[in-house]
Amino acid sequence: MNLSSPSEVVLLTLDRMSAEEIEGLQGLEERLTVADERQIPVEEILRRLQGFDDAQARRLQHYRALNTTHMRFQFGTGVQGLEATFEGDFFFRQGQGFDWAWQTFFVNGVRWRGKKLPEIPLVQPEKAAALPLEIHFSKEYSYRLRGTEVVDGRDCWIVDFNPNADPLPGKTLHRGSVWVDREHFGRVRTRALQVGLEGEVLSNEETFYFSPVTPTGEPGPWTPDSFWLPTRVVGQQLLSVLNATTVVEKETLLTAIDINSDGFEEQRQAVLDSETTMVRDTDKGMRYLVKDKESGERVVQEEFRKNRAFALAGVFWDESLDFPLPLAGIDYFSFDFKGTGKQVNIFFAGVLLIGNIADPDVFGSKWDAGANLFAFAISSGNTVFRDGRESFAEEIDSRPASFSLFLGRPLGSYGKLDLTYSLRRTDFSTADETDDTFALPTDHFTHVAQMELKYNRSGFRFVAEGSHHMRSDWEAWGLPGTPERDSFNEDTKEYDRWGAAIAKTWWLPKFQKVGVELEYKDGRNLDRFSKYEFGIFSDIRVHGYQQDRVRADRAWGAHLSYGFEVGELLRLQLVGDGIFATDAEAGLEDEFLGGIGLEGTFLGPWQTIVRMDLGAAVAGPDDGFAAMLTFLKLFR
Repeated sequence: MNLSSPSEVVLLTLDRMSAEEIEGLQGLEERLTVADERQIPVEEILRRLQGFDDAQARRLQHYRALNTTHMRFQFGTGVQGLEATFEGDFFFRQGQGFDWAWQTFFVNGVRWRGKKLPEIPLVQPEKAAALPLEIHFSKEYSYRLRGTEVVDGRDCWIVDFNPNADPLPGKTLHRGSVWVDREHFGRVRTRALQVGLEGEVLSNEETFYFSPVTPTGEPGPWTPDSFWLPTRVVGQQLLSVLNATTVVEKETLLTAIDINSDGFEEQRQAVLDSETTMVRDTDKGMRYLVKDKESGERVVQEEFRKNRAFALAGVFWDESLDFPLPLAGIDYFSFDFKGTGKQVNIFFAGVLLIGNIADPDVFGSKWDAGANLFAFAISSGNTVFRDGRESFAEEIDSRPASFSLFLGRPLGSYGKLDLTYSLRRTDFSTADETDDTFALPTDHFTHVAQMELKYNRSGFRFVAEGSHHMRSDWEAWGLPGTPERDSFNEDTKEYDRWGAAIAKTWWLPKFQKVGVELEYKDGRNLDRFSKYEFGIFSDIRVHGYQQDRVRADRAWGAHLSYGFEVGELLRLQLVGDGIFATDAEAGLEDEFLGGIGLEGTFLGPWQTIVRMDLGAAVAGPDDGFAAMLTFLKLFR
């Protein structure tokens, strides 16, 4: 640059005033503005996460551990359930997945004593009993940085991932979130929900909890020098079994971890050579490892045994029966009947017949459909209370049978809508103490249309249902002078019932559990033969209450349970039922019905599973006692 008229150079400087100079000046304040922390792009988080995973994988050749997996089956909304626990050696090889030995098996906390463990069906997608394959972040997914959260004391980024497109037929993807450590960029937690499921598996969600461990399996610091392993997995699976939604809550724990130790292959081979039941993680899910008959080497069993047979025997008694009712029969169940993909169940016990057929994936759609047949050859006593006192002159016998058609569809990943049509047959006859002037109800068919909505998430189970009933024929019945006889209400030919329930089970260490259920039942135009009952096979269970004795047209209350095991030999569960019932004809106005129960599970002779159910009424109009004892034998 050329200056035509150079002038005197002036140097300007700016000095910061000292605190002493600022103090006392009016209108002069020092301001300091801190910009928000730079928000790291999600792409950079994923790159660093993949780099952390690669570094871990290069250091981790293999590890051995003790795997304990609890599978908790919940049937319906109530507090009842079944817990199956497998425990054994776990072998992981980098790039080859894992092999797992089922060396110990517990049923409701009771140790299985047989030489051979029962073979359970491995329903797809089989991540239920195992640590799942890690979720790999790839171009099939889109990612979004949702924010930050402190998890297990670690400050984490939360990255959500979703499939970019619907999965191809026969392929599943995942939707969920990963919590990435903000200091070292390792996984702290991952939650994944499978999408694109088909068949009997309606939903499969799992959360993986990572922990830092040293090579000897001790808890380590949250640094790259430790091995960050998924030591705990918690999940929920929804299965469509015979059109009913079965909830499977899962928890898998890894303990006694030994990383990159000498002798790994020798230890693994020793288990492979044994007669222990083993499973392997494959691309198609969990598969049994069975010995080849010719070579003796373990090979993957591509198909699990889909047809099973059970022997079931038992005895039931309450005061509504003239004598204890014995039951003995055979139950046949197939997950894939004759290769059709349909589920079939048939139970026959002489006086009792139950048959089910279901298609969990009708024409490749999300709908399931099926049919059910129920018939009971023995009549049971049906009594009634008048103003709080039992009326023996109105006791009669009844015998039921029914045929039902089902249609259901999942709603999202946690809900299901079920539609049912039933045709029910009820026959009536006099009992020993029936008054001669008592007019029996008309034998009839009942058409039933029912809708049921279920939702299951995080261990909570919710159901809301409603049904409309229409009798084929219904005329005046009962004793002279009673409303049913003299002021017969023709509207009771058609009636409605509805209700809702919510339940939650907490599974505690050492096979303990606590269950709570709240329920409400109501209806319209209900009479003696359509009201809610409280026996062991009834709409609402109150332990100790007899079949067909106490009824209500509205009821609400709670069921509580606490279960524990005794020395791995006996599982006991204490149950308390408290229901407030209203029935004007019986003189009940929010009358408290109370019952207590003792349920137990233990192993009997010949590898049978024995279950007892004892109940006593402690409040309300009934003072009865009920008992049921069942024996279940599984044929391999």
